Amino acid sequence: MPRAAVPVLGMLCTLCLLCALPTLAHAVTWTKAGNTKDSRVYIDKASISKSKTGIENGRRAWTLESFGKPQTAPDGKQYLSVKALHLYDCTERSVTLQSQTFYPEAMAKGEAVGTYKFEAFDAEQVTEGSRYAAAMNTVCGKGTAKAPAAKTAP
Repeated sequence: MPRAAVPVLGMLCTLCLLCALPTLAHAVTWTKAGNTKDSRVYIDKASISKSKTGIENGRRAWTLESFGKPQTAPDGKQYLSVKALHLYDCTERSVTLQSQTFYPEAMAKGEAVGTYKFEAFDAEQVTEGSRYAAAMNTVCGKGTAKAPAAKTAP
């Protein structure tokens, strides 16, 4: 190999590595948190952080829900998975949706078909057996989802 080719080859290798770094930096490890009859729910444990929203015992985390059958997004597009950023109130045992990104393939694969951010979304109480229960337990600790309310006779 000519001497002049060595520095060029070295620069090309360095350039390839630099191009790959953003991909490596954004790699997410999804941990299965639970499932429903229609989907599997995963959580990015590395994304769990204390919330800066003023909620004393609040945490934020990314979840991924992957479906077996196509679902319909708010704009009518079909998707098989959705990544969502939630705010968890570990004291009140509630979850507030902050953003969603819909994907055409399972496990957030493919180009996103829609992204929605929510300024003021109402909190939902998290009950055992709900789609958010396993994620709530992972984010806040075991046993943090409430038991379903008992049905009373009329």
